[in-house]
Amino acid sequence: MDSGINRSNGWNNKPWTTDGGTLMFRSLFFLPLLFFLFLTTALAQSSMDQKLKRLKLEPNVREVQEASLRYFRVNRQQVNSMRTRAGRKAIAPVVELSGGFTRSELDETSILDEYSKTIPWVLRGSGGNALDIRGKFTWNLPQLVFNPEELDVASLAGLVEGLLKESTRIYFMRRRLQVDMILSPPTDQATLLSKQLRIEELTGLMDAMTGGWFGREMERRLGSTKQ
Repeated sequence: MDSGINRSNGWNNKPWTTDGGTLMFRSLFFLPLLFFLFLTTALAQSSMDQKLKRLKLEPNVREVQEASLRYFRVNRQQVNSMRTRAGRKAIAPVVELSGGFTRSELDETSILDEYSKTIPWVLRGSGGNALDIRGKFTWNLPQLVFNPEELDVASLAGLVEGLLKESTRIYFMRRRLQVDMILSPPTDQATLLSKQLRIEELTGLMDAMTGGWFGREMERRLGSTKQ
């Protein structure tokens, strides 16, 4: 019985099988793994932060809206000015001018054969210039109450609102895709290509809505690399 206990104790006292040795072995195995995971996570976080900072260099939504309005040559100040002028249009009269210039000459010669066949007996002549100028001023007083042209100006206000909404919608659709690609990159190639193509499509739409301004501004701020 004692010898069995001694053999058991002798087996447990071997250095490569003791509890402390096992813990040390596990520590030596997992420490490099933990360090590698920490380093990988830190590098991924750094790369993610750089990509997010790069997004901030792109034109913001307000700049895209203004560029879109400039390209279509409409803005709120211009529409408000046109609405005001349309309401005051009837105050100014409608002026009509007409006229003409006439020049005429009339000569008459009478010869009496009794006296001479070559010397005129009666000479008559008339000539002159005539200048005629006429003007008319009219007012359309009912337009002081309501001018139908104000409805046409109101349609321009709808165009401005539509441009602002569409440019804003496209801008943030693209930005959400960009952020999603950075924070949760697709694992399969098909989804990755699909999202990249969608970003390029939205980029092209914004470039078209701004008359090429968005592409030029991206080139100026970020260089030749585009998302």
